[in-house]
Amino acid sequence: MEKPLIKLYRIRTFGEKLSDTFDFVRENWRPMARFLTYLLLPLSLVQAFVETNFMGGYMDYIQKISKGVQQSGDISQMLSWMGSLGLMMLVQYLAIMLLVAVVYTLMQQYEQRPQRLQGIVGEELRPDVVRLCGRQLILWLTSFVLLVVFGLFVALMAVIHIGMVILAFVLLLVAIPLFALVTPIFLFERNTGIVDAYMKSIRLGWNTWGGIVGLGLVLFIIVTIVASIVETPWSIMIMLKSVLTAQGAEAGFVSSFGYTAIQYLLGVISNYISNLLMSLLYIGIAYQYGHACEKMDGVTVDRDIENFETL
Repeated sequence: MEKPLIKLYRIRTFGEKLSDTFDFVRENWRPMARFLTYLLLPLSLVQAFVETNFMGGYMDYIQKISKGVQQSGDISQMLSWMGSLGLMMLVQYLAIMLLVAVVYTLMQQYEQRPQRLQGIVGEELRPDVVRLCGRQLILWLTSFVLLVVFGLFVALMAVIHIGMVILAFVLLLVAIPLFALVTPIFLFERNTGIVDAYMKSIRLGWNTWGGIVGLGLVLFIIVTIVASIVETPWSIMIMLKSVLTAQGAEAGFVSSFGYTAIQYLLGVISNYISNLLMSLLYIGIAYQYGHACEKMDGVTVDRDIENFETL
C-alpha cells in the first residue's frame, strides 16, 4: 500500500511536524543520499583537510603563547590560523548552500511528480538547484547587510550605555525566530522578492513564534547530539596529537602517515554525516513554513478556488 503524500502546505501539530520531517527522510533517503553524496562528499574531503590544518594551527598558536614565543611569531601564526578559519567557513557555507538547494528541490519534485522521487535523475534537478543556489546568494548578501547594520546599531548603543548592548542582544534572540522562515519563503516562492520574503517571514514568524522555537530547538538538539557522537573519534585524535606534541613526548606515533591518514578519514566521515544531518533542520523548517502559510494564508484553499474557477 502506497504511503500518503506528505504535503508541504498543511496545518500540523508539533508532533506532526516532527513525524513528517522524519517520514520524508525515511521515504526518500535513497535519492537524498545519492544526490547529496555527489555534492557533499567532495566538499567533505576539502573540509576535513582545512579543519585539520585549522586545528593544528590553532593548537600550535596556543602553545606558542603559553611558552612566551616572541610577538612577531605569534602574529604570523595567528594570521595563518585566521586564514584557515576563513577558508573553513567558506567551504561550510558552500556545503550548506548545496544542501539546501538539493533538499528543497527534492521536496518540490516530490509533490510535483506523479511517481514522487522514484526514478528521478540529476537532469531533472539541475535547473532548480542552480536557481536556488542563486537565490541563496541574494539572501545571504542581504542577511550580511542586515548584520552589519545591526552591528553598527549595537556600537551606537554601546556609546550611549553598555546596558543597551545587552538589551540589543536580548531583542536579537527574540527576533531570530521571526526570520527563520525567510529561507523557505524565498526559495519556494518564485515570485516573492527578497524584501517581501523578509516581511512575510516576520508576519508568519510572529504568529507561529512558539512552533518555530520548539521545532528548531528539538531538531537542533537531535542533530547536535548525533553529530557530536560522530565527531568524537576525530576530536580525540586531534587532542591526543596536540597533547603529546605539547608535552614534548615522542611524536613518532602521532606524526606517522597511518595516524594522519586515519585522522583525515575520520574527519571526512564526520563532516559528511554532519552535513547530511543538517538536512533534518531544513526539512523541519520547510514543514513549519508550510504549516504557517496554511494557518495564516490558507494557501491550499486559495489554490482550490483558482482551480475551480478555471474549470
